[in-house]
Amino acid sequence: MSDDRKRTDRTIELTIDIDATLEEVWHALATGDGIARWFAPHAAVTPGEGGSVSVGWDPKEMWETPITVWEPRRRLQTASEMPSKDGRMVRLAVDYYLEVQGGRVRVRLVHSGFDDGSWDDYIDGLDAGWSYFLLNLKHALERHRGVERLQQSARFRTTARAGEDHPVFGSKGLRLRPPIGGLRPGDACRLSLGSVDVDATVAVRHASRTIAFFVPAWNDALLFVEREGMKEVHQLGIWLSLYGVPETTAAPLRQGLADVESALRVPEA
Repeated sequence: MSDDRKRTDRTIELTIDIDATLEEVWHALATGDGIARWFAPHAAVTPGEGGSVSVGWDPKEMWETPITVWEPRRRLQTASEMPSKDGRMVRLAVDYYLEVQGGRVRVRLVHSGFDDGSWDDYIDGLDAGWSYFLLNLKHALERHRGVERLQQSARFRTTARAGEDHPVFGSKGLRLRPPIGGLRPGDACRLSLGSVDVDATVAVRHASRTIAFFVPAWNDALLFVEREGMKEVHQLGIWLSLYGVPETTAAPLRQGLADVESALRVPEA
C-alpha cells in the first residue's frame, strides 16, 4: 500500500500502484472472470451504469450491487443501502479511481457513506479487508497475470480470549514460528498447515483482525486469515489463493484447512 493511505472516522480511502496496463486493471475490476482472480471466487458483471456486480464465496449466495458510475478505465462505482443502528437506510458507495502514474496504474479505493451511527467495528473490518484485497489485486496482476485462481478456504465460528490475536494460530490450527505477536509486514516466518511446512513472508497485517502471507513454495500463493468481529465468539476465515499449482500441491492444503476447521469450529448458537 502506498504512504498516502487515508482514513477518517466515516470514510476508507486506500491507494495502491500496480505494474499493469489500464486495460488489465479495468478488466480485473469490471468483469466477472477478472474479479474472481482477486476478490470473490464467484462473480458476474452486467456492465454499464444501471448494471450490477454480483459476487459470492458460495455460488448459491450471491450479493448483487448496482453500478452507479461506469467510466471505463477511469472510474467504477457501486452503491448499496444498509440499515444503520437506528434503523435508517444508509447509502454506502465503493469507488475505484484509476490513473497512470510513473508507468504504473494507481488504484484509489474510497468506501464512503457511513453516517454517525454505530459503524466503528464494521468500518474497522472493512479497512482490514480492503487492505488485503487490494494487495491480492496487485499480486494477481503482477505475479499471476492471465492465470486463473484456485481459492481454498475455511470459514467458521470460533472463540478467542479477550485481546487474543488470531486464535487460529496454535497447536490445533495453523502453526507459526516465530509467534504471531511480533510479526510485521516483510518479516520472514515458518508456517505449517496440516502436514505441510513452508517458509513464508508477512504480506500485510491489520492489528488483531487480519494477517496475510506470501508463500513462494506454493507458486507464490497468498494465505489470508481474517477475524470478523472482536467478540469472544466470532467468525474466522482462512483464504488461500493458489495460482497454477498441481493437485499434488493443492490436495494436502485442502485437507489441512478442513482439519483446522474441524478442530476450532464451535456449534452455531
